[in-house]
Amino acid sequence: MELFFKVILTDFYDTFLILKTTKYDKQYYPFKILTPMKKLLLLTILIAFITQSCNLGTHSTWKDENIESSVRNEIRELDEKVLKAVTTNNTTLIKSIMAKELLEKSGDNIDQLILQASNIITSTDYRILNQFQVKNTTTNIGNTVVSGLNAPNDYIIQYKALNKEMFVSLLIPKNELNEFIITNIYGKSPEGWKLNILQFGQYKINGQTAPELYSIAKDKLEKGHLVDAANSMFLCSLVAKPANQFWQYQNEDQMKSLQEEILGKINEQYTFPLTINEIESKPQILTIHPQGVQEGFYPMIEYLTTIDLKDTISTKLENNKLHSLIGKMFKGIDQDKDYILYKAFSQMPDGKTPVPTYGFVKKLK
Repeated sequence: MELFFKVILTDFYDTFLILKTTKYDKQYYPFKILTPMKKLLLLTILIAFITQSCNLGTHSTWKDENIESSVRNEIRELDEKVLKAVTTNNTTLIKSIMAKELLEKSGDNIDQLILQASNIITSTDYRILNQFQVKNTTTNIGNTVVSGLNAPNDYIIQYKALNKEMFVSLLIPKNELNEFIITNIYGKSPEGWKLNILQFGQYKINGQTAPELYSIAKDKLEKGHLVDAANSMFLCSLVAKPANQFWQYQNEDQMKSLQEEILGKINEQYTFPLTINEIESKPQILTIHPQGVQEGFYPMIEYLTTIDLKDTISTKLENNKLHSLIGKMFKGIDQDKDYILYKAFSQMPDGKTPVPTYGFVKKLK
């Protein structure tokens, strides 16, 4: 049985365009800062045993206030060291609480991971989502902890226990719309509690968890607001695994099923590029996706125009006509939100070579 170290770094593909490179209509520009959403990072540090199967054994679990206060106090000190190490990019501190085997195998990877996490998590203020203390009859067995069974945000965390006594601590650093979560899984060795698994992931986007975004998408689909439903499910997919493979929401299967249903309906009803024949210049809608800005997420409609973008008067007139039709083409897209964003392209983008663009922000309320 061989002990090994594994590092996983997952970058979700960043589909949100950098709006700073786009010229915008100056008549209405409501945002102080218009920036792309930070890339979502799932940073994983773990140790595990290479083995065909887990040992047989049982475990008992205590949750939150049912955990002995003395144990919670010990873990609080370690959790705060993790936060301090991340916010100050102090790899020496994080290494001081890591399991010996993890230290031996990690090399310089820990330095890189903590550096990247420190660019996202900047506050030492935090709240505890949940904590679980687990006692096993033996080592190297599978542990499953459950937050609950019926609430919308209930989840399961599964991992391999390398120690007889384990502790799962889920921390949410202070933030506003986009909350990240730190998953600390400790094992108790003869030297005391040591960090076995460390994860940084995103828990909320636009102030909502994956199950909450799923509920919004389901409601939008029932109303026939297909594009809004698709955008909500896209955001849902970005935060569906806050701790990567260790985390599973209780309604994960329903979320996947709804996403497939929405994508199927989108493909049935629309073919992109979508030419708007009602407008003389016949602009073509290329994509519609949720665009992250400082105030939240709004629909971004990207379209190809034949008008010279330097002719801002004609470009604006065309955009006004497009905006007047958009609610008829995509039911609900101009409802229950503050803005719709538009980006006009002078030529078909290929994703490699930058092309001139011009942007519009349309206030709806």
